[in-house]
Amino acid sequence: MKHSFKTLWNTWQWGCGRTIMSAVVAHVNSISVGMCQGFSAVLLPQLLDSSSSILVNNVEASWIASLGVVSNPLGALMSGVFMQTLGRRMTVQLTAVPFLIGWTVIGLSTDVTYLCLGRFVSGVAIGMSSACYVYVAEVSLAKHRGVLSAFGPIFVSIGVLFVYSLGAIMPWQIVSILCVLTSFLSFLTVNLIPESPSWLASKGRVTDAGKALMWLRRKPSVADKELAEILNTLSVNGDGGGGGGGGEGAERTAAAGPRLRDFLAPAVWKPFLILVCFFVLQEASGVYVILYYAVNFFQVAGSTLDNNLASIMVALLRLIMSITGSICIQHLNRRTMAITSAVLMAVSMAACGTYQLMYSALDVDDRPFSWVPLVCILFNVSVSMLGMVPLPWMMIGEMFPLNVRGIMGGLVPSLGYFFIFITVKVSPGLMSALETDQIMWLFAAAAAVAACFCFAFLPETRGKSLHQVEQLFNSPPANGTGYPEKRFRPKESAVYSIS
Repeated sequence: MKHSFKTLWNTWQWGCGRTIMSAVVAHVNSISVGMCQGFSAVLLPQLLDSSSSILVNNVEASWIASLGVVSNPLGALMSGVFMQTLGRRMTVQLTAVPFLIGWTVIGLSTDVTYLCLGRFVSGVAIGMSSACYVYVAEVSLAKHRGVLSAFGPIFVSIGVLFVYSLGAIMPWQIVSILCVLTSFLSFLTVNLIPESPSWLASKGRVTDAGKALMWLRRKPSVADKELAEILNTLSVNGDGGGGGGGGEGAERTAAAGPRLRDFLAPAVWKPFLILVCFFVLQEASGVYVILYYAVNFFQVAGSTLDNNLASIMVALLRLIMSITGSICIQHLNRRTMAITSAVLMAVSMAACGTYQLMYSALDVDDRPFSWVPLVCILFNVSVSMLGMVPLPWMMIGEMFPLNVRGIMGGLVPSLGYFFIFITVKVSPGLMSALETDQIMWLFAAAAAVAACFCFAFLPETRGKSLHQVEQLFNSPPANGTGYPEKRFRPKESAVYSIS
C-alpha cells in the first residue's frame, strides 16, 4: 500500500499526473455535451405522453430537438473569438455558463417556449466545448496528446449513457437538475488548472508561460525545451519579428495578433480544407444519423427491443468503443485508425443494405438470419467510434499554427456542427424518399470515399509536436507519403530558463 501511494505521488509530482488532471478537468464539459445530445431522446417521449404537464405536438417536439443542434455553430464561433482573446482555459470555464443557464431554464420550464430557449442556450455551450480539444492539445506532450484528447469522446459517451439511464427511471425535470450539477462542477474545477502555456506565450506573457509549464511538467529541462519551441514557433510565424530567436520579437509579433495573410498560409488553408472534407464525409457516412435515430434504425431492422433499452445499449456500446479507441490511438497511427474505421463502416452498411434488398419484401418473422441488420448497425456504431467520429474533433487542436489556432479552433467546429444539423434535419425526409437498402448503400459509399480520402490526404500527427505538425503543411513532400518527416530543433537563443 505504501509503495502504491509513493508511486501515485511520484506520478503526480514528477510524471504526467498534472497534465492528465488538466485534461480531465477540461473535458468535464464533454459530459454535459453528451447529456445535451442524448436529452431529446429522454425529453420528447415524456412530453408526448398524454399525462405530461407540458403538452406538445410533433412540430413543437421537432423544434425542441433541433434547437439543441442549430445553435452549435454559433457557440463554436464564439469559442474561437474567446480562445484568441481571453485564453483557452477561460473559454473552457465560460463554456460551463450556458450549460448552467440552459439546464436551469429547461428544469424550471412551464411551457414550450422556455424549453426551446433552454435547448438553444445549451446548444451554444455544445459549440463552445470545442475549446476543450484546443486546450488539451496545447498542454499535452506529443506522446500523450492522442490519448488525452480521446478523453473527450469518452466523456461525451459517459454523458449520453448517464442521461439515457436516468431518463428511463426519472422525470425529465429531475434529470435536468442533475445535469446542472455537472456544469457547476466543471465551472469550479477549471480553477485548479493553469492557462495554456502556448496562449500565454503568444500574448507575450513568457514568465507566466514558464510557470504554467513548470506546474504541468515539474521538470525544468522539459519545461525549458518546450518553452523554447513555443517561442521559436512564434518567431517563425512572425517572419523572425526582429527578435533573432523568438524572444522579444516573438512577443511583439504575438501582441499584434493574427493577420489576414496568416490565414492564407498553406499551414492554415491546407488543414482547413482537409478537416472540412473530413467532416463532410463523416456526416455523409451516416454516423450521426444512426446515433440520433438509433431507435428508428432498430425498428427498420426488425428489432423488438424496448426503446429505452435500445438507446441505453447504443450509449453503452459508444462508451466501450470510445475507451477502446483511446487505447488504440496511443499505439496506432491516426491515418490507420481513420482508414480502418471507414472501411469497416462501409462493409457493415453494404452488408445491411444487401440484406434489406434481398429480404425487405418478407415479414420480419419470416426473414432468415433476422439478427443480421441489428448486428450490422451495432457494428457500424462500434467501429465509427474508433476513427470516423472522434478523429476530426481531436485533430482540430493539433493541425493549426499557434497564432491562428484559437480562431480556426472555433471556425472549423462551427462548420462541423452545421453539417451535423443539416444531416440530422434532412434525415427524416431522406428516410421517407429512399428505400432502407438505398440509404444503407448511400452510407456505405460515403464511408468508402472517406477511406480513400484519408489515405490520400490525411496527415499523420501521432507522436509529433504541434510545431512539427505545422511543418507538414509548410514543406514540400519529401518521403513519398505526401508529407515530410521534418525534425524540429529550437534555436539556441530561444531558450528561456524557468527553473
